[in-house]
Order: sequence, then structure tokens, then C-alpha cells
Amino acid sequence: MSFDFDEIDAVINARSLAIVGASGKPQKFGSLFTASQLIYGFDGPVYLVNPGETEIMGRKAYPDLKSLPQPPELVCITIPAHRCMAVLRECAEVGVKGVIIMASGFRETGEGGEALEKEAVRLARASGFRIIGPNCFGVYNPRNRLTLLPGYDFSTSPGKVAFISQSGGFSVHVGRLCRGLGIDFSAIVSYGNGADLDESDFLLYFAHDPRTETIAAYLEGVKDGRRFLDALREAASRKTVILWKVGKSEPSRRAVISHTGSLAGSYAVWKGVMRQCGVIEASGVDEICDVLLALKHLGRNPGRRLMLCGGGGGLGTYAADLAEEERLEVPPLEGESWARLREVLDQPGAAVGNPLDIGAPLIPLPLFEASLREAANFPHADMLLFDMALNFAYGLGGEEALEQAMDILLRIKEKSGKPLVMVLYSRAEGLEDLAFEELLRRFKWKLLQGGIPVYPSISRALRAISLVNK
Repeated sequence: MSFDFDEIDAVINARSLAIVGASGKPQKFGSLFTASQLIYGFDGPVYLVNPGETEIMGRKAYPDLKSLPQPPELVCITIPAHRCMAVLRECAEVGVKGVIIMASGFRETGEGGEALEKEAVRLARASGFRIIGPNCFGVYNPRNRLTLLPGYDFSTSPGKVAFISQSGGFSVHVGRLCRGLGIDFSAIVSYGNGADLDESDFLLYFAHDPRTETIAAYLEGVKDGRRFLDALREAASRKTVILWKVGKSEPSRRAVISHTGSLAGSYAVWKGVMRQCGVIEASGVDEICDVLLALKHLGRNPGRRLMLCGGGGGLGTYAADLAEEERLEVPPLEGESWARLREVLDQPGAAVGNPLDIGAPLIPLPLFEASLREAANFPHADMLLFDMALNFAYGLGGEEALEQAMDILLRIKEKSGKPLVMVLYSRAEGLEDLAFEELLRRFKWKLLQGGIPVYPSISRALRAISLVNK
């Protein structure tokens, strides 16, 4: 079916919603989604449909779609697969614009489920509404306060990133992790089997969506290879696209078929397609989030030349090795930059160069600021990366000194005009060290709000920098 922006937009930005299978019984699947959506607060009428209930969670329940005060634009079906066709026929009768089928039990289960899925799509296309799913968690859209399962605690702030996922679980993981990183979304779509609207449709939709600047996707397989390639090319020509493709191994490909009934295809072909289209290839939830964080604060192609700083010679040597593995550059510190840093950082344990060893995780604050200011001004580096083990530094200055160190890093970033990347972590593992987790999260958020991306390890930071430079 050809791409129609307005049809998809009417589903994602629906203004009225009905939940079929809504329930007040905690053990029911429909109860989980109903609670999530009511807590999140859809910006429009929400109708709860269940013929066996008269009231659900303090709201009136209706026996069917035909008894609603008005036809809903979007219907979320949370009942088992074998009962879905009767509801879809009702959707056709009342004239809805879109349907989300959450239940599994379709193509991924074999011939019987595949026949049921095809029947659902035929009815939808004959009746003029679109389907997301089946076997999915739905749509998260902070603009109309539509959420997926169980996205009751998602951010309510609209952003410029879209995430498309065949996996419901990964759609939730990415949404929640990114909330803690200050990354907001234009929408997240969990589309499962993609029986009607599929990966190509959503790529094209977000490519044309003026509210979206970056598109990230988790894919297991595609329905139409040629159409997908065309959609990917168009999307990558308009927006930054990040793609996580699974199904590289034979066991993984078998799992893909049992999960969403998709064909994974040859990874070598996929890799060539991604390279040809200029897509950023990522692997795993953490890497998706790391790349989105780098894009937010560094942009695309920020440069490969790094000034590496921290407290410890071994740390710098390790970081330099990792940088080379990621095809990043660590240019030698020489000339006036070397002389100025040598003059400023005249203390035991320090080693002036690139990497720069300041001698300890935290040194006297005036010296800390002066040395990092000089490091940031090194003209042959595109960005400054600073590494700090929080609990080590705490032992040398306490919480007040750490707070001041964070302020210094923010000042250096602002005054130098050069990107600063922070690696902030704790080597405290015991139960008695839990207080460091609170400090870590507080300081991390402070730096993120000030425009400094924060990573939990050097390897993840360098990997993210490398990927956004491809």
C-alpha cells in the first residue's frame, strides 16, 4: 500500500481513544494498559469498552464501540487474537481512523495466525482505517499524551527524536533510559508484526514529520525489501537515522521468526545498505541511547580529534588505545599548548601531554580549573574528554569540592566554545556505598542540563563519538 502521511498522522496524533478490553482486574492485560493510559492522561476523550463491566477505575464502561457517544479516532484492542475480528468489524461500522492491536497470536504463531492477520488487514483496507501491530505495545506521543504499555511514567515533554521498534520491550527501555538522559521524543512506535503499517511507512512518516530531526529504529526484518530500501534512502537524506538490526546469527534469525514472524535476511546485505544510505549502525539499547546523547550535545560529525584528560597514567593509556580502535585521533600536545600546561600543572604525579594526567582525580580547584582551561584551548583537538571516578574524587575533597568541580567543567565548556564529554562513574560496589549512586545521578543530571554528555565508561563515550562521526 502506498505511503499516506495524513493517514498515519491521524493515528499517531489521534484526538479521541477507545480501549477495547479495558478492565479493572489487575491480572488482566487490558487493566495494565488502561491504568497506564489513564495515569499518563490522554488529551481527549478516553472510552473504556468491556461488555462485562459497567465501571472501570472510576470511569463509565461501555459494552461496545457502537454504544459510545461518538466514534473514536483510535481504538486500542487489548483482547486475545481470536476475538479481534469482531471488534475490527465494529471499527469498520463506526468509522475509526486507526487501530492498535496489542495481542500476539497472529503471523508469528504459524499458518492459522497468519490467515487471521491477513483477514484483519483486508478488512482495514476495505474500510479505510489503518492498523498498528498486532503483537505490539502501541504508540507513545507526548503531544496528545498517548502512551504505550506500560508508559505511564514517560516524559510529557515533546522532543525531536522518533524511535521505531518491532520490539515492545525495547521501545519501553529506550523511552525510559532516554528520560534519564534528558532526551525527549516526538513519538515512539512499537509496531510488532507490522501487518499493515510497517517499518517503511514509519520511516517515511518521520522523514516528513517537521517535529522530528532524528530517527532511531530497532528492526528484526522487513516486509518489502525494495520499498524499505527506498524509504531508508529518503529518510537518511532528510534526517539522521540510527538503525539497530538484529538477526545476524542463525539462532537470532530463528528467534526473529518466532517473535514477529519477520524474515531477518542476510546481515552482509543489511550492512551494505546501511553504509550506502549513510545510516548510523548501532547495537543494543545502551548504544542507541549513547548515540542519541552524543547527537544531542555534539551533533553529527563533530570531529575525531580528542584531548583526553583524567587522573591516572594507566587510564589515559587505555583511553588512547580505545580511541585508536574507534578510529579517533589523539594528537600530540606540543608547542605553546604544552608549555602553558607545563607551567600551570606543576605538581607531583602530573604528566603533561595528550593524554593529560592531572595527577589525581581531583586536585586543588584553582589548579583544576586552570589546567582544564588550557586543555580545552588546545587548537588541534575538536573536543575535550574528561574522566572522573566519583568516589575517588570524593575522598580527596568531599561533596562540596565535587559540586565546585562540576561548576568548573560547565564554565570551561561555556567559555571555550568547545564540546566537553564527561566520563563519570563510581568504583564503589558495596551496600555501604549506595550514597555515591545518589551523588552520581545528581551530578550527571547537572552536567546534562548544562550541555555536557555524560557516559559511564570511556569505551562507551568513545564508541558514541566514533559512531556520530560516520
